[in-house]
Amino acid sequence: MRRFWIEFHKISGLIILIPLLLQSISGSIIVFDHAIDEWLNPEILLIEVPPDGEPAPLSQIMATASSALPQTVHISSLRKPRHGSTVFMAYPVMQASSPHHGKRMEVLINPYTAEVTGIREWGSYFTSFIYRLHFTLLLDRNGSLFLGFLALVLLVNLIIGVYLGWPRSRAARDWLLARKHRKTPLIGKLRRWHILCGLTALPVSIVLIISGVSMIFHDQTEALLNRPAPPQLDVKLDPDKIIDINDWLPAVSQHWPNAEWMRVSQPTQSQPVAAFILRTAGDPRKTSGSSMLWLHPQSSQILAEQHYADLSFRQKIAFWLFPLHSGEAFAMPGRLLVFLCGLLLSVLSIAGLWLWCKRTFRHQTAARF
Repeated sequence: MRRFWIEFHKISGLIILIPLLLQSISGSIIVFDHAIDEWLNPEILLIEVPPDGEPAPLSQIMATASSALPQTVHISSLRKPRHGSTVFMAYPVMQASSPHHGKRMEVLINPYTAEVTGIREWGSYFTSFIYRLHFTLLLDRNGSLFLGFLALVLLVNLIIGVYLGWPRSRAARDWLLARKHRKTPLIGKLRRWHILCGLTALPVSIVLIISGVSMIFHDQTEALLNRPAPPQLDVKLDPDKIIDINDWLPAVSQHWPNAEWMRVSQPTQSQPVAAFILRTAGDPRKTSGSSMLWLHPQSSQILAEQHYADLSFRQKIAFWLFPLHSGEAFAMPGRLLVFLCGLLLSVLSIAGLWLWCKRTFRHQTAARF
């Protein structure tokens, strides 16, 4: 039976080798995607803080975002600057006749002057391209599904690898940790690196695989975890009353004084409310937030709320999946763990391929003579 699992481990490993390498390397890169993006594109992402440090009003930022591209229907999301020296990022929804229709456009806005610093399409610049490669292999939904099934194969392969490689004796542990200074042939070293990388990366790898598969099959995951859906609100607007966006933030701060808003969405015909995503204490999503408020756009009255702390344990798991996958749930130590796990899986893949090549060609050479 052990022989069967060895063959299964080799064959399935060869099948998933290239996707695993791509996933490992791309995953290690996007752990620090925002820092890399700012380093590559400082002219549009980084700004100088003026001496007075007075930010432009939210209404001016939203007006700039709405007028930056012709044929903009509305702003689906306006993301707050990640720190004091970077920009607002707005995501406009375009009319069907626009050449940008169906594309995820980004409008970058200086938070102090409300001037556009850049317009770009998500997927066209380096870090977003790596994101697409990591989550879809550049094959859209079909690529995501393919990666989801490959991840399940990888999970089985890892478990089999632990069964095959776990040192069952003291001598095996000494060999694996190279405690005895004996000369080891290259094949032995490759096998040692392969096993060591697999065992070291195992705990984090399992978390990454399960969280990644859960996000790929997100509809099934959200149903399983009972993730709350946005409320369907019946909102009546007074045609004679203006919408003052600057009234929204004070209402949000008054309702949840200890929360920090991260994103805001404009009212639309299908959902005529202002929606805020906020970050609260204990929130695993450090860069985006898990709590939500829905406001009447004219009166700024709170119509509905979803606080992370009020969710059930099962519902909270849904908001942990991406932070676990990216490492942001545990700040810099978490990101470093995910980054190192990606590197270890890359070494594991290369060592496994090298080991297979050495053994295969050695047997072929021996058979020839």
